[in-house]
Amino acid sequence: MTPENLNYHKEILQKELALIQDVIKRMASNSFQVKAWTIALFSAIIAFSIDKLTAQNNQVMGIFTSTLLLVPILCFWYLDAFFLSTERLYRNIYKWVVQYRMFNKEAYLYDLNTFTRITKLADDSTKTYYISNHVISESEPVKASTLSLMFSVTLWRFYIGPLAFAIVLLGYNLFKYMA
Repeated sequence: MTPENLNYHKEILQKELALIQDVIKRMASNSFQVKAWTIALFSAIIAFSIDKLTAQNNQVMGIFTSTLLLVPILCFWYLDAFFLSTERLYRNIYKWVVQYRMFNKEAYLYDLNTFTRITKLADDSTKTYYISNHVISESEPVKASTLSLMFSVTLWRFYIGPLAFAIVLLGYNLFKYMA
């Protein structure tokens, strides 16, 4: 391989890795923004409707507002898990490019679609690799669902506080309504 050809392939590899890294950064940024929106919306609902949440006069309004507080928490939690799942998927594509691009010069070049990749190896044989949000595998891996990723350590610890607060508040309002 000539030095010019080698530089050309290095440049292509760097551009492709930068493209994938930009997608990973965007997913991480979206996840951060979802967390920020969760905190902001949760705080705003509590600040602007504290009297309705504690239901001093109207227990039905307290139950309704407490239930309404659960909706953004659950929606943002799911959305955050979706971004985490997508980020993991692109991290595995990044790993595939680093490991196998030198043997697969033109295959899947700049391709950001997430699917099975038939890969040439150093000995000119081919293997099929399945890319999922957990691993790159020779046997078809089980993709982790977005719902299962909601209970990953990082997401669960962040969302359990607001969720517990909303559930306790709903329980309090239901108890007052029943009494």
